Amino acid sequence: MEVVRMKAERRSALGRSKIKKLREQGWMPAVVYGGEGKETISIQISEWELDQHVSKLHKIYSLEIDGQSDSVWLQDVEWKATTDRPLHADFLRIDLDKPWESKVEISLLGHPAGLSKGGVLIKDNLVIPVRALPKDLPYGLEIDVSHLDTGASIRAKELQLPEGVSLAVDPELIIVRVTGGK
Repeated sequence: MEVVRMKAERRSALGRSKIKKLREQGWMPAVVYGGEGKETISIQISEWELDQHVSKLHKIYSLEIDGQSDSVWLQDVEWKATTDRPLHADFLRIDLDKPWESKVEISLLGHPAGLSKGGVLIKDNLVIPVRALPKDLPYGLEIDVSHLDTGASIRAKELQLPEGVSLAVDPELIIVRVTGGK
């Protein structure tokens, strides 16, 4: 994952009416927390800029606040259900030189051979935790399931992980399987 830069400002606007005015001006409230001995900071960021980064799946930021830069992980974004606009974001301070654990989504490629024999594809674990330096974390993983016949499965240890990435789950964890059949 790449580290992207984003500017932020300390936020003094607290309370429902002040936050509403903030949003009307194109800003959104956010918070930065974590890091040993560091204070939690209420900030405001550009709603449009965050939306652009989220659409590109960016998770690691160099967040510039008052002339200082913090490496942060986009922990959570709260969305307004009726408009799909971001309402609030949480950033967690991280050390880019220390391994980090994150959940990665697995995409399936192909059509399992066992389905033509009456089998059923069971997707047991399509999101798994992996461990790597933040910059080495993959956006997602892909596995080819076209060879799966009835009774066959793919386990976590069979995943092709990028260099520097390791499993943070039991290697015997079943990712996907085909059951049943004639």
